[in-house]
Amino acid sequence: MLYLTVIKLTSGVYHLEEQDVTNNPSTVAPGPYATNGNYHRREPDKMAVLSETYGASIFFRRWAAWMIDFILIVFGYGGLVYFTAEKVAEAETPNMGMVVMLLLIGSFCYYLLLEGLTGYTLGKFVLRIQVVNGEGRPPGMVKSLIRTLIHLVDTNPLLFMGLPAGICVLVTPRKQRIGDMAANTYVVKVRDLGKVGRKKTGIIAGAILLTTIISIVFAVSLISTLITQIMKPEVFTSKDSQFAVTAPWNWSRDNMINEEADISIKNEFTERYLIVLSEPKSDFDSSMTLQEYKGIIEDHLVSGITDPELGTASDMVVNGYPAIEFTLKGEIDGNLAMYNVTTIETPSHYHQVLAWTYASRYSRAQQELRKIRDSFREMNML
Repeated sequence: MLYLTVIKLTSGVYHLEEQDVTNNPSTVAPGPYATNGNYHRREPDKMAVLSETYGASIFFRRWAAWMIDFILIVFGYGGLVYFTAEKVAEAETPNMGMVVMLLLIGSFCYYLLLEGLTGYTLGKFVLRIQVVNGEGRPPGMVKSLIRTLIHLVDTNPLLFMGLPAGICVLVTPRKQRIGDMAANTYVVKVRDLGKVGRKKTGIIAGAILLTTIISIVFAVSLISTLITQIMKPEVFTSKDSQFAVTAPWNWSRDNMINEEADISIKNEFTERYLIVLSEPKSDFDSSMTLQEYKGIIEDHLVSGITDPELGTASDMVVNGYPAIEFTLKGEIDGNLAMYNVTTIETPSHYHQVLAWTYASRYSRAQQELRKIRDSFREMNML
């Protein structure tokens, strides 16, 4: 029998009495809940008590699970939506507004349905944590709806970088984010919930494994497509839109290189440059030949360079047009440069395609410079 010694005040005299608290529960400390002098003891949720025993490790598990889910949604489901939209658009560029909307709806349903019905997402299943109600069961659709709605705010990477959720999990006694507190849910370690039936675990594991495989396939496809789009060569057209060259994705237009040039582009990182100057044949004597035009350009370039070294000229064809190529090495503004010069004749114009870089880098750059030169063409041939 359990006894408790209490002090009782009667007529100013203190008396010590022993009372049986087993038969008189009202003598137990009442706790924080009282109504009209009558105290009621309220037991906290089992999962609340369990959550209070966790340290910071539950935060890192939740963060890692979130990262897995984020990658799955963006690259896996996002890839599925993109390629479906592209297919519907018959190989044209899909409506990106529709893609984003479907991505958001799918993300919302991903958390709403999986966490509401099972307590898991792919990330949580991998990290062996689960969303539960106070009794340790999956939270259900109502609680999951509340969590998911607030999920759009406190864990949104585009809004506060998900900091509100991380801070709440770290500082709250029960390691809850805002959505957990609003829905009265907890994220606990699966091992603390007891054994899960093999059949249920097998179904969840199978479904998540299938989802993962499908997501990886679409993720790889999407990443490949994005890389291809980002690294897609760019077409640079002349000011009058009559001629064009194609250069790699890391080249950009810069009209300050030569203000008279019809096309001026550069690769700033590797310090490679290329310009195209076009002149109508009507500006010259009708007897002018490509060889004579090349001689005029050569003399002009040599006069502007210190200690010029002229390379051997060679006849060639650029996109079906007759052309002459030669190299020129010399010092300009204190730097030793190497030029690759090509004069091209089209039915209505003479053109100079002038590409250059530092002489010490020319051997590595010449293949790229010539490839851009070889892409020169009239726009009506596109």
